[in-house]
Amino acid sequence: MMSPEKIKAMKRVEEEFKDLSNNPILNIGAQVGLPNEDNIMEWRCTLVGPQDSNYANGLFFLKAKFPDNYPNSRPEVSFITPIYHINVNPKAPKSKDGECLGHVCISTLNWWKPTSNMKEVLHDIFALFYMANPKSPYGLDRAEEFLKSKDLHDQKCKFFTQKYASMNSEMKEFTNDWDFTYNP
Repeated sequence: MMSPEKIKAMKRVEEEFKDLSNNPILNIGAQVGLPNEDNIMEWRCTLVGPQDSNYANGLFFLKAKFPDNYPNSRPEVSFITPIYHINVNPKAPKSKDGECLGHVCISTLNWWKPTSNMKEVLHDIFALFYMANPKSPYGLDRAEEFLKSKDLHDQKCKFFTQKYASMNSEMKEFTNDWDFTYNP
């Protein structure tokens, strides 16, 4: 038997799913779907890299898992598609307590409120295509590269978008550290 809290969470998630499906975010190529039609608590999201960014023509897949006490607790949102971005975790966790592979560092998730929603989360993730926060990086080496050699950083973003996220790429879930060996 499901707890009243989980039933409430499922209803809220279902409302948000319907809203995003029926009212897409303007000017953002975002779509939501369910990998398992029987589980509304896990989504697959797709974002298209904007033409005027380092992620142009990229097709990026994300997963979102909602806790049983949503919206009182935040969803876990992470990229499935490797993305070269200083605010996305490229490392698999070494322990169960670590941030997951592809975890996104955005303020909406870091300072979650019960009034927040997935539309805000996807909007903020899309904003990552245009900006990076070197003060809150996953990996000091990439943050230093961003600050000291922006041209090289931008070249790598484009290179790895082509390698992992070209429009003809299939959704493949990686379980190991993302390979960002740069050989142009």
